[in-house]
Amino acid sequence: MSSSAWRLIGRQMAVQIRVRALNWTSLLLLVLQPAIFTAVGMLLARAAGQMVPDLIYTVIGGGVMGMWSGLVFTSTFDITRDRRDGTLELIIGSPTSLHTVEAIRTLTNVLMGLVSMAVAFVAAMLLFRYSLAGVNTWAVLVSLVVILFAMWCSGLFLANFLAWSRLFSSFVDFLEIPVAVLCGFMYPIRVLPEWMQHLAALLPLRWAVEGLNAALMGEQDLHLLLRSWGIALGLAWLVWAGARWLEGKVHDHIRITGELNSI
Repeated sequence: MSSSAWRLIGRQMAVQIRVRALNWTSLLLLVLQPAIFTAVGMLLARAAGQMVPDLIYTVIGGGVMGMWSGLVFTSTFDITRDRRDGTLELIIGSPTSLHTVEAIRTLTNVLMGLVSMAVAFVAAMLLFRYSLAGVNTWAVLVSLVVILFAMWCSGLFLANFLAWSRLFSSFVDFLEIPVAVLCGFMYPIRVLPEWMQHLAALLPLRWAVEGLNAALMGEQDLHLLLRSWGIALGLAWLVWAGARWLEGKVHDHIRITGELNSI
């Protein structure tokens, strides 16, 4: 990669971090919302008779939920702001492709989402006195990378979908909870009805989260871990391919109409 490309990535990420840091909504999504989900999970666990909160599904699950919520809304906020400010057409017409701009933006949003996971791990160790001695550390790190990649592909798809059509913005709010339910962020996926488990199997985050949960439980079976990671990466690649296809649709539409309106 050339030095100019690295400069572009560095500058775009710096701008994106400043935009997110100065936006109270983004900070609340990354910090406050995961704490709320974790607190609700603890209350429900205590109501069910479990006085000590579960590390994986209550504490860490709240962190994953915060990462997903932050990604859904930040990826769509960026496009909405560009459309409102009249810069979306300029971005598409610039020498730097929409895919590159959105890829860097989404990567920054995903990396900032690690704040939610970090808060969850700190809370687990300091507030609830959990020990991470029994976890498969290297597998946890690999699982986090797989989760980040799956979220990056998903965010890129959402951003391009919203750039392609204004109508999709009406459905964004309905993506947050259904995906979290299907992927089993805060409970074992096996408790879902069988038909929902089959539907969840099509989502890369479902398999990425399964790999993380197995690693946190100390799973040493490399075949099981590779299966979860491989399926997650394969499905994420398909989502990325869908994002590239949508990018082509965006460019085709703007060449024909000269603007980006609902189609």
